[in-house]
Order: sequence, then C-alpha cells, then structure tokens
Amino acid sequence: MAFFISSENITGKELCFPPDDSRHLALVLRVREGDALTVCDDKSNKYECKVTDVRKDCVKAEILSTVPYSNQPTASVTVYAALSKGDRFDYTIQKCVECGAAAIVPFISERCIARPAENEYAKKLARFQKIADEAARQSGRSQKVPVGSVLKYEDALKSAALHKTPLFLYENEEMRSLSACLSSSDKTDYAIITGPEGGFSEKEVEFAKAFNIPVVSIGPRILRCETAPVAALCSIMFYTGNFDIGE
Repeated sequence: MAFFISSENITGKELCFPPDDSRHLALVLRVREGDALTVCDDKSNKYECKVTDVRKDCVKAEILSTVPYSNQPTASVTVYAALSKGDRFDYTIQKCVECGAAAIVPFISERCIARPAENEYAKKLARFQKIADEAARQSGRSQKVPVGSVLKYEDALKSAALHKTPLFLYENEEMRSLSACLSSSDKTDYAIITGPEGGFSEKEVEFAKAFNIPVVSIGPRILRCETAPVAALCSIMFYTGNFDIGE
C-alpha cells in the first residue's frame, strides 16, 4: 500500500503528512516511530521512508530512498457517471479507480434518483474523494484520482466532448458498438458517459448526439448503472494494452 503526499510537504530528506492524513495514520492505522512507509508524490516519485514522529496534526518520516515511479495507464479515461443512490456510486468510484480511471466526474441527469441539494455537494465530494484515495492506495496506484464537482447534464456533455474519444453508453443503441469506436480511436484520451438507475431518456440521447458524441452499445445485456462504467473502462484498458492477461 502506498500513501500519497504533495511535493510541497517534502523538505530535503523529511516529509510531513497534512493534518487529515496524519490523523488517519496516527489514530486509524496506528503507525509508530520506526515503521516503514512507501509514499508517492505528485511528481511521479516513490519514497521508501521511516516514521520519525507521530502526532495527530503531523506525522513525519525520514526519506531513505527515492526512485522515479509511475504506473499510470498509457490511456487517459475520464468516467462521467450519473449519480446513483445508496452505495452504488461508491462502488463505481472504487472499481473505476482500481481499474485505471484518470478521473471521475459525477453529474445529475433526468432519471437520477439521488439528487442531493447543492449545499450538500461539498460534503458529498469530500466523501467521494476519500473513497477514491483509499482505492488508489489499496490498488497501489502511483497518483491520486480526482473526483470532480457534481455537474449538470449539459455541462457534463460539454466537458466530455473535449476529449479525443468521448463515448456515450446507451442500452438501446443497436447500430454502433463500443468495439467499433475503439478500433478507430488513437488509444490516448477517452471519456465514458454512463447513466443512472433508470438509464438515459431519448431526449438526453439526442442531446449527446448534438454534441457529436458517439452513442454506443457495450453488448446485448443491460448492465446495472454501477457495472456499465467499469465494464467499458476495462474494455478500453484491454484495448489500449493496459491490462495484461498473459499468454
């Protein structure tokens, strides 16, 4: 398991975790002086460290060795996912981070059951980011995966359309498949757009087409809202050579 830190928190051969991370290390993980830690920063460096001081507001560690390190996928995939209720969106974040997503952007669409008030967005985002950070640590990723602010549907489409290969997943699409779109992509920059429990309305599908975003099917079976983005992401990771299943 690797921990993350900003390069701003590193001075010479010493690093100091910010208060939130320090509390987690001290009170939850119960690190002690002399414990070994592996830490990654935001400049693609990995540090092998030894804890030197444990306080709730600042856990300090001595850097013993430094090596360049990045296991980021060669393809950047941003997942635009409609908010879903309960722990479904938590699952989407967790599994997409584990499978290699570059970023996750939640949005509100017509059939979303989960509709937090705007004054609840900050609290939701903090929780989502915590889930993403934990998934990144557990899966050994070299960088954090940001969870963006909750967007309106139109704003999500505008943002997704800026990517080289945006893909709008729709269960009723019969003409265009995900594999066909992948075969003509440049294998570098993707956006996946997936709907809520009730799927997208026909109006929303037409709106996506107006942004010149390809509407695609990922197969004959209808996937749950928390499964579809993971399945599409894994397909892209495999197509771009970022999943190695061996001989």
